[in-house]
Amino acid sequence: MNPYAVHQGSTMQVSAAGCGHGGTVASHGNFPPANLSAGSIGFATVRVFNHASPGTHTLSVKCNDSNLVATARFRILEGNPSQGGIGGSFGPSTAETAIGAGLVGASALGAGAHVLRRRRPLRGRS
Repeated sequence: MNPYAVHQGSTMQVSAAGCGHGGTVASHGNFPPANLSAGSIGFATVRVFNHASPGTHTLSVKCNDSNLVATARFRILEGNPSQGGIGGSFGPSTAETAIGAGLVGASALGAGAHVLRRRRPLRGRS
């Protein structure tokens, strides 16, 4: 498994050797069952539920061409995963949104006042 410890809502990749015709990966209450790819080493990517209970859990792999079930342990960490890439990890908070809206509003009022002042003819000039 990669990684061994994942946050609620994260994805992890499960691999299993010996399931030449694919199989199924499951962990009740932690992520929905996923299909394991066929081949000498099969892979499946699973997404842990946001509400999955933190702690150590067991997943099971059942090959399509066998009745055997293999198990492995993994750990779910509390909290949301960080989301990398452009833009940071999460959207703005309510306070940040309110402050941003206030700044945009104030700049719009300032720009409007500036335009009105520039349009008024000055006394003494024609």
